[in-house]
Order: sequence, then C-alpha cells, then structure tokens
Amino acid sequence: MSGGSIKFIENADATNLSIVAQIQSNAFTNDLRTGLMVTDGHGTVIACNKSAQVLLELSHDQLLTSSPYDADMNALHDDGSHFCADQFTSSVVLRTGEPHLGVMVGISFPSKKRRWMWEDGYPIFVDGQLAGAAICFDDITDFRQNRQSLRLMNEVNRIVMLDSNEHDPLQRLCDVLVESGHYPLAWVGFLSDNASGDVEVAFASGATDYLTEGMISVSGAKINGLGPTGTALRTGTSQVADEIASSEFFSPWRERAAEFQLKSSVAVPFAPGGKRGVLSVYDWDVFAFDQEIVEGLESIAREMEFSVGHIRSVEKLRTALDGTLTSLGYMTEARDPYTAGHQSRVGLLGAAIAKHIGVDARIVELIRQSGDVHDIGKIAIPTEILTRPGRLSALEYEMIKAHPTVGFEILTKASVPWPIAEVARDHHERMDGSGYPSGLLASEIILPARIIAVADVVEAMAHHRPYRAALGMDAALAEITRGSGTLFDSDVVESCRAVIEAGFSFAWD
Repeated sequence: MSGGSIKFIENADATNLSIVAQIQSNAFTNDLRTGLMVTDGHGTVIACNKSAQVLLELSHDQLLTSSPYDADMNALHDDGSHFCADQFTSSVVLRTGEPHLGVMVGISFPSKKRRWMWEDGYPIFVDGQLAGAAICFDDITDFRQNRQSLRLMNEVNRIVMLDSNEHDPLQRLCDVLVESGHYPLAWVGFLSDNASGDVEVAFASGATDYLTEGMISVSGAKINGLGPTGTALRTGTSQVADEIASSEFFSPWRERAAEFQLKSSVAVPFAPGGKRGVLSVYDWDVFAFDQEIVEGLESIAREMEFSVGHIRSVEKLRTALDGTLTSLGYMTEARDPYTAGHQSRVGLLGAAIAKHIGVDARIVELIRQSGDVHDIGKIAIPTEILTRPGRLSALEYEMIKAHPTVGFEILTKASVPWPIAEVARDHHERMDGSGYPSGLLASEIILPARIIAVADVVEAMAHHRPYRAALGMDAALAEITRGSGTLFDSDVVESCRAVIEAGFSFAWD
C-alpha cells in the first residue's frame, strides 16, 4: 500500500526535517492517491500531500496546525471502541521508533459521515535520531462496509440453516448485529396483541437497558408513535433517523438516547411468521445508515422471514410425521395388545443411547421415531400368532421373521425420512451375520439399526410377554453384555448400560 516513497523516507538521514517535508510536497507525492503526512517529534503535522487533504476533508493549513485525528474526529477502532491518544499510528511510531503497520481507524468528518482509513506508519530518523513519523493512509470505507455486509449475511445464513426453533433466529440475529456488526443495540419488536397500540420488545441485544416497557407505539396519534419504529410499522417502509440529537420525530427518546450514546437508528419492518414486526438497529455515529446499509438490513430481515417460515413448515411436517408414526404404531399394538407401548419404549431407550454416544440431535430424534414403528411389519402377521402364549412352529417363526421386510416396504411407500424404514428392516440383524432378514455383517448395519437392536432386546426382556413373565432389567443387561461384539455393537451396549445405570427409566412403566 505504501509504495517506494515511504521506504525512502524511512531510510532518510537528512540534515534537517524540513528536507523530508519538501519531499512530501513534491509533484510525485501529490499525484499519489494514497494520503501522506509527516509529523515532527511531537506528533504535529508539518507536511502533507493533496490526497491527505482530500481524504481528511481538511485544508493544508488546517492539517498543519493539528495532530493526526484530533479529538473532534472521534476516532474509533474497527470494533467501535475509541482510540486513546497513545494508540494512534503516529504516537506508536514516535514512542517505539519502529514501523506500525495495518491500522484501521474510523474518523468523523465535517460532512458528518464516518470514513474508515487503513494506515501504515514509519519512523523518520535525522542524523541518527528519531525526529518524526511518516503516515500513509487510504480510504477503505467501501471495502469495510462490503466486508461487514458479507460477514453479516454469512452469519445470517448460518442462522437460517442451523436454527430449529422459530424464536432462536430472531434472538441470534440481534446478537449477530451487535457482536459481528458492532452496532451498540439491535432489537426486534412486535405490535402488541392488546388494544394499546404498544410495540413490545421480543428480542434484543447490546445496550438493552435503553429499552423500557411501553416506550414505543404504532399509533400516529401519539407522540411515541411518530418515531422510526412506529412509522415503519404503520407505513411498511424502513425509517432512518440520521441524527437522533436533532431529529424532530425522535424527541421522546432524545435524552435517553444521548445517555446511551446512540446517535442514529434505522427501523426495518418485516413479518416473521406472518406477524407484523420491526427490526431496529442503532449506531454510535450520526448518518451511519446510508441507502446501501439499509438495503442490506432489509435483505437480512427478508432472510429472517424465510427462516422463521421455514422452521414453522419443518415443525408442521415433523408434527405430521410424529402423528403418522404414532398412528402406525397404534395399528401394530392393536393387533398385539400384550406389547402395547413396546415400540415407544424402544424409541425412548434408543434415543437415550444415541444421545450418550454423541449422535447429532436431529438423528437422535429420528432414532426415537424409528423405534416408534420398528415393528410396523407385524400388522401382516395373524393376530393368533402374535398373541400365542406357547412355542411357535418353524413355519410360524418364518412368518415372524418376515416382519422387518414388510415394515420396510410400508415405511418406504410412506416416504418417511432416513433411517426410519431402514431401522424397521435391519433391527434384527446381528454383528456376526447371524441375524435376519439379510444376514448383514457389522459394517453393513447402520448405527441407528444397531442402537434399536439393543434397545429392542432390553425392553422385550424387561417386560411381560404372552409366552413368559418379565425377566427384569438385570437379566436384559446381562444378555446384551454376553452378546457384545458378536451379536451387538459393543459401543452401543456400553452406552445402553451407562444410561440405565445413570437412572434411565421407561416413561410408561
């Protein structure tokens, strides 16, 4: 960024500093788009090129009577915190005698627009003594704004993709705007359900103490309904307060905003889940929300509408799936009343084992649902065989062994998500290949089926069956332990024992 001229200055050993100042004012440096300033040993500017004057919106004489970034420029770090006097590039260079590179600083301008600069600073030595500093800088406002917008959109996309509760994305949006966007306050409000016309804060992050109950209305007949938030809700268009301290329609909150150093705001109307709401964001600077930033926030609000709508749709589908699986489970149990609740109990234990193993939460839920219908294929078996208290004949046992395949076909036609149908088909497979219907070996059996296989045996042995009394939990754990590594997955057996010993119990016992 700094170019060869700065290296020349860095290595200069002139007889006096004025020679260096002359170098900075020659035609070459004045043609540079990069701003250049030279300070003396006290940090006062003694020379600058034309680009420095343009970038800082100051005349040559104004720059020569000041130190870089006077207090009235309100210099900020990238994270929004204020620069201390000893943190400025020139101060660091003069204190250390070393280059200070890659500094980002945001400064206020007479035009009331904050601009962001990228600085490099180099020491100037005269006759071997540190005599001043050379600072070069470029305006990176657009780059920073684009970077911040991209960062925010990436964070918002993560929210859209990962959140599963419709309230989570709205709170996380507020958090992201404060943590990644470096805004001091962001909140989401909705029109109250009562007749007051108040706007209720539902989610917020940052300087949340600024917000008070009933502080904003949507009614144009009330003074607290004439601000950005109420107007945005009423008109359906985004509203910007460029300068809160002088904004006429911000008068009810002006003193409170000053107390929290909030200087500008934007209110973006949106309707997550079909409910009328508003996203309000504040900044420490005046004129912080130009058209491009507002449009970016409007895009984010639309993403949140999609996210909440998507989550609701998924939740409806999940509820519908649960209802379908429950109905299918009841169909099985209606034919085999002696095993009423067996499938649900297997699902509960299977989910507990999966969670202990560390399976993803969504798969844990699918394993529970798989347990709910793992024996659905038994609806094809005559009731008298299912409920017979005595020993089955070889032919009858072969009919029983067909239920995994039948269950797989039923659930496949129902278009249930993976691995529900696969678990119904494979939950009687065994690690050594001795199971049915396909005689699969360990690596061929999916983990959810291995989990349900263990949960199925434990539940069956722990409860009463038509052909025997309940054998109890101790006998069930002993059985899966004997088969660990040969019949059953050893990790699944270990996790099953762990959750039982930790106090797991079947909900309907």
